[in-house]
Amino acid sequence: MGGKNSKKHTELKEKEIKLLIQKTGLTRQEILDWHAEFLQNHPDGLIDAGEFTSIYRQFYQYGNPDNYAKFAFQAFDNDNNGKISFSEFLIATAFSINASQGDDAEKSLEFAFDVYDTDDNEKVDRTEVEKLLEAVYQLETGTGSYNFDYVIDELFRNYDTDATGYLNKREFIVALLNDPYVRDYLLVN
Repeated sequence: MGGKNSKKHTELKEKEIKLLIQKTGLTRQEILDWHAEFLQNHPDGLIDAGEFTSIYRQFYQYGNPDNYAKFAFQAFDNDNNGKISFSEFLIATAFSINASQGDDAEKSLEFAFDVYDTDDNEKVDRTEVEKLLEAVYQLETGTGSYNFDYVIDELFRNYDTDATGYLNKREFIVALLNDPYVRDYLLVN
């Protein structure tokens, strides 16, 4: 217990820093600064869903980020242990920050697909899209629900090119790259 495992989550190896630079677009110093602050608040180097949601509330003070944070957390809790590491946290957080700053669109949309693919089956169905649309709407407005049937119908009518009833990653990314109407609904602003 403790020793080796806790060290695993608190130390940043050079290889990990290079990967984070590539995946987040942050500088080395920004990553080290984020890491130091993260460890001040989470000395074991891990964060749970409640803590993750609290951090999202700091970024999105005008809406209700709880549902969206839940989906984003699940997308990064790869081993389903209810905790994510600093690296996973930083990638999720940097995506949210960078997506609104116009960074690499394709990379941001791949992340968005992973968030929308709530059952990790490499495809997004209508139910998943509806749940996330509600979460994005609540995140941005702070209010309850909205009828997204038209948006969902348009998305699948125009971009489910193989008529399977779901969107694969490529179809999802093409939809968001090519359709500003759909993109405005599906992505956090």
